[in-house]
Amino acid sequence: MKIASIDIGTNTILMLIAEVAEDGGLHVISDEQVVARVGRGVDRTGTIEWDAFTRSERFLAAYLEKAGRHGVDLIRCTGTSALRDARNGDDYLDYMYQKLNLEIEILSGAEEALWTYGGAISGFAERDSAYAVLDIGGGSTELTVGKGFHIADRLSQDIGCVRLTEKLLHHTPPTDAEIASLFATIDTAIQGYPVFDAAATTFVGVAGTVTTLAAVEQGLAEYNREKVAGFVLTKEMICRRFDEFRYMSKDELQNLMRIDPGRADIILVGVAILKRLMELRPIPSIVVSERGLRYGIVMREWERGLERADIS
Repeated sequence: MKIASIDIGTNTILMLIAEVAEDGGLHVISDEQVVARVGRGVDRTGTIEWDAFTRSERFLAAYLEKAGRHGVDLIRCTGTSALRDARNGDDYLDYMYQKLNLEIEILSGAEEALWTYGGAISGFAERDSAYAVLDIGGGSTELTVGKGFHIADRLSQDIGCVRLTEKLLHHTPPTDAEIASLFATIDTAIQGYPVFDAAATTFVGVAGTVTTLAAVEQGLAEYNREKVAGFVLTKEMICRRFDEFRYMSKDELQNLMRIDPGRADIILVGVAILKRLMELRPIPSIVVSERGLRYGIVMREWERGLERADIS
């Protein structure tokens, strides 16, 4: 069964095309992302900008065309933080349906955490172990704790990279007062996250902050999924990178660190969230996963297909 899973996030729009075998084995046909910044200004104005409608339409149209060329059996599109929060989120959904005949499912924070967790641990051989999955997004950050595919606790907090950058960091590099305000906001949110035993739990990170850090740590001239997936980031690495990024301009982050232009202006907040969580808990290291929500949705749809087959 070929499934295309499109994830409309606050900063990026991602699409996974995968073929799932009868035993649940997943073969990746295509996995890509673009920076669409759908959530630009949503925290401040409460609405999605018109430019984001038309920008998204172009990217989504290209994704749908590619899914058609690959002959997918099913397309599922999900939206997260920006579409949850925006007053005109329904207008965005109606627009994409009218223009592209694309239905978008808005996930709650709890649903986003659940399916991100499932997608992340699907890449690990030890399916019955204890995991904690952290997803630092553009609008929100989710932490989900479980054993195997059984969830013990999960929470989504509105401390995403785009949201906090726009809200709290008004200078580049940010001032000491802005950094202090950023840490205070993050620390308050961290208090609510599930607690887990770091010594007995595999701590896994998904999304752009951790994958970018893994690429930077390895000095990759070009992004390499195989080298990024499974890379272990230590707390010391993360703190060192925060101290380094803290005083760099966007151009320096792009040119010296080779950070994607669509992420360079928000990466500091993502690193700050990771740094403070690992310092306050404390947690010594995090394993980088290339998987996430889009993988979880593919597995969800495959399981639903099995259920429908059993009923029929």
